[in-house]
Amino acid sequence: MKFPFNDKKKNRKKKKRFSLKWKWTIGATLAIFLTISVFSIVIFVGFRQIMFTQEEENFREVLFGASKRLVDENKLTDSDSTALSKATVYSAFNPSYSPDTMRSTEEYDQRNTTFEDAGNYQDTLYAKMNEEDVIVKVYTPTSRLLFESKLGDFSFKGSSEPVIKRIEVNGEEGYYGVMPVISDETNQIIGYVQVIDGMTEYHNMIDVTIISLVAMNFAALISSGIIGYLLASNFLKPIKTITNTMNDLRQDTQSTSRIEVTEGNDELDHLSMVFNDMLDKMQKYIEQQKQFVEDVSHELRTPVAVMEGHLKLLDRWGKKDPAILDESLSASLQEITRMKSLVQEMLDLSRAEQVEIHYKNEKTAIKAVIQQTYNNFSMIHPDFIFNLDDDIYDDIYVAIYRNHLEQILVILLDNAVKYSNERKEVHISVSTDDREVQIAIQDFGEGMTQEDTEKIFNRFYRIDKARSRYKGGNGLGLAIAKELLNGYNGNITVESVLNHGTIFRISLPIYREES
Repeated sequence: MKFPFNDKKKNRKKKKRFSLKWKWTIGATLAIFLTISVFSIVIFVGFRQIMFTQEEENFREVLFGASKRLVDENKLTDSDSTALSKATVYSAFNPSYSPDTMRSTEEYDQRNTTFEDAGNYQDTLYAKMNEEDVIVKVYTPTSRLLFESKLGDFSFKGSSEPVIKRIEVNGEEGYYGVMPVISDETNQIIGYVQVIDGMTEYHNMIDVTIISLVAMNFAALISSGIIGYLLASNFLKPIKTITNTMNDLRQDTQSTSRIEVTEGNDELDHLSMVFNDMLDKMQKYIEQQKQFVEDVSHELRTPVAVMEGHLKLLDRWGKKDPAILDESLSASLQEITRMKSLVQEMLDLSRAEQVEIHYKNEKTAIKAVIQQTYNNFSMIHPDFIFNLDDDIYDDIYVAIYRNHLEQILVILLDNAVKYSNERKEVHISVSTDDREVQIAIQDFGEGMTQEDTEKIFNRFYRIDKARSRYKGGNGLGLAIAKELLNGYNGNITVESVLNHGTIFRISLPIYREES
């Protein structure tokens, strides 16, 4: 029987993965390319508009300039004021012209009434009229052609008002214009000027610009692809490192592989630091769980073995012997009580290892807790002298849960009482600075060697196992105190001299709202 879910799962596995690097590369390439393309289009449109405006201005200058030049020349030559003549037109458009230079009208006609002597042009009007794509024609009021600067087959229609429009010239856009030539003396139309501008320079420039922009965009596409790939590779390098680290952890949960954090101080570096911190905590919790199981198994083995031995003894022959029965029951109950105490301390230790998760931002008034604990021990142990040197104010708070602070103080004071000898005296001192509160608890009892002070905070460590068990200790109290203080960013140290006593010093950060 086939399951659709399994088929879908197989299909997902078979589906080829599209790398995030290539997604980013394509995305970055398209973004850069589209940006450059948009700017290119904007630049092209703006440049085209400027060139077109310039061409239109040049066209108008030729059209209106030629008309004005004809009016002025007609006035100077005192010609017939009713119509332009060839001599007037030729004189207006050729500064080097004189009647003697033209041998006959037939010679003028044989030249097809064209004008090509650009070398004699002495101002911009002549230069613009002689451009390759500009044709200037002059007509009489009766539409008879008097002059054309270049050959060109274009229709003509006179108009009493200036006419400017766009037409097709040699398959491309151009300008067409007709301007009446009006005499200043008679205010009558004495001729017409026709100008056709093919805008060859404009079209050549536009073609060159388009080719240049296309080449630039193609180069931008290639370069943006390279840049996008390099950027994607650089940005995804930490993610690849994270993936490799996760694969290492998947293969070995105890792997010490970590992400290398650079000095970039950006979001990816922050992610790497958070990920490393998470891995450290996970590994710490795994090790704690493993240690917890090992410790419980080791410590419970003895009481279980003792109970098993007594029960076997009772099963064999102790059922009817009151003395053996009482002894076995008493020993079994004692071991059960010890196991209950051990299990409770192990639970306390397990909770102490997780204070960062469950007891963040807790605060406690230190003075009240110290005073209450001092009073309780003074009442419980009337045969001891407890000296309290309190040098703090009521409004000082420490960053710790109240019950945990009490638990730490009880563990330390209980040990001070347990391991005191003839001098039954305990000193408690409390002081503070700008950052921390320091608490010192001193007894004058058995003391420890230097080797013992280095191991005293280890789980189940006892200086004298037989004596510690007799006094009711499991070797977990100081381990619990240390774990609690570590969870609240505190610290605990010990100073001891064998047979002279011990001093435990703890420090806790002062609670501040901004923290």
